[in-house]
Amino acid sequence: MTSSSPDGSRLTPESTPSLSEILDYFRGTFQMMAGRSEGLRRLDLSADGFWTSFFAILVALPPMALSWIEFEGVQREAPVADTGAALIYTAHALADVLAWIVPVILLMALAKWIGLQRKIVPLVVATNWGNAFLAWIMMPVELLVLATGGAQAATTIAVIASLAALAFMVRLISVSLGNDLKAAVAITLLMMIASVFSYGLMSDLTGLSLI
Repeated sequence: MTSSSPDGSRLTPESTPSLSEILDYFRGTFQMMAGRSEGLRRLDLSADGFWTSFFAILVALPPMALSWIEFEGVQREAPVADTGAALIYTAHALADVLAWIVPVILLMALAKWIGLQRKIVPLVVATNWGNAFLAWIMMPVELLVLATGGAQAATTIAVIASLAALAFMVRLISVSLGNDLKAAVAITLLMMIASVFSYGLMSDLTGLSLI
């Protein structure tokens, strides 16, 4: 495996990871979130592995879709007038994809200038699979909030779980960068800002409140 550059073949149906490979990537990201650098060795850091890691977006789609349903069923304060479900959920999907991709584009564009050129592949691969892993881990919490109609206890659990997921992501990024905590915090903040920007952009384009 190599982490020198993302040059290589793009994702194709033949190169999509198997279930066993995805589960192994999840084990690797879990180990990294626990602060164990050996988890990085479970990830495919080759050029092909870099592009294959974007398959994590599709892996994360079911729990992401559940979060949209939870928002529309519980968190939305007022019904959306004259707007079909297709537009609403398309807006959610596009916002989440933008929030996922925009930080990657920015980091790849700035990597040389901020000293991350040699670390961009492990960073992107780890965050892609880490995001998918955390999306599935958060799924029971989303189900709890949905099932209870947003009861106070369930909402409190969701907030605590979200903060824990944020801390786990910081640690994962830190490990992928060789235990650089300051850079990990900065990159996590970039991801959060990109998420707010993406949802704000889609809200402006569709006229829908999405957060």
